[in-house]
Amino acid sequence: MKNKNLITAIILLSQLVMAQGQAGSLFLSINPGARANGMGEAQIGLANDAYATYYNPAGLTNLSNTQASFMHTSYLPNLVDDMAYDFITFATPFREDSSIGGHFTYLNLGDQVSTDANGSELGSFSSYMYALNVSYAKKIDEDSSWGVNGKYFYQELAVISSLDASSSSVAVDVGYFKHNAMDNPNLTMGAVLTNLGPGVSFGDGEEDPLPTKLGLGLGYLAFEGKANIAFDLNYEINDQSMVTNLGLEYYLVEDFALRAGLINDPSGELSYTTLGLGARIDALGFDVSYIMGGELDPHSNMVRFSLSGSF
Repeated sequence: MKNKNLITAIILLSQLVMAQGQAGSLFLSINPGARANGMGEAQIGLANDAYATYYNPAGLTNLSNTQASFMHTSYLPNLVDDMAYDFITFATPFREDSSIGGHFTYLNLGDQVSTDANGSELGSFSSYMYALNVSYAKKIDEDSSWGVNGKYFYQELAVISSLDASSSSVAVDVGYFKHNAMDNPNLTMGAVLTNLGPGVSFGDGEEDPLPTKLGLGLGYLAFEGKANIAFDLNYEINDQSMVTNLGLEYYLVEDFALRAGLINDPSGELSYTTLGLGARIDALGFDVSYIMGGELDPHSNMVRFSLSGSF
């Protein structure tokens, strides 16, 4: 049936453009935040803003005030012109030794056209995915904390007459964060295990595992507090592959930072250089990042914008 072939193509496209491997629900692995992206998406051992709800929930105890942020990007502009990715996050200290937060992720895969066996158009439909996440973190002692995420996510590739290519499921993340790592007051360390949960199926009899990942990260405060250096190792369990992330953030003045990073994914033969900058005026912050890749790489030329506020 033509519709079923179309849905299969959409599933393959949504997986191929986001990562290589066997796992499904790969939109859960799109790393958000223009600040993070400008630093090569190395955040596990840094995790000191509202995006910790995604990268390492244990880092939420680093927040001293309430923060909220929104990010938008046209996703894979070298491949399609109607995909968009949006992310909004919120976090706040809660009581003396804990924090709470959450985020909402939305990926719009654009409009598709349904046809019958003769190629006649039957109408159009939209494909999209979203996830709703809640976070909690608590200090273990003066230097360390743990955190957990619970998330519900939904994916609708198509709902056409009798064909329902949609699915929903739940997952959890657990994280750990430590200050004064190795007895160095400038060194922080984080660990996180993400997307633990049942696999998903689109009614085709096959179940895809979630993109479960074990991540370890280090953060280092350098140049008398003017720079953050971050390094992450992310092992994708179902695909048995390792992604490395390296990032640098340097504050030229107190409220203006330049950023650069590297992302390397040998399993997909992908390597990116990222650039970014950030500025803050009173309680408002603005960040922008840019991905540099190969000419034919669909991830290249992605620009991400984030607007943040502290209260």
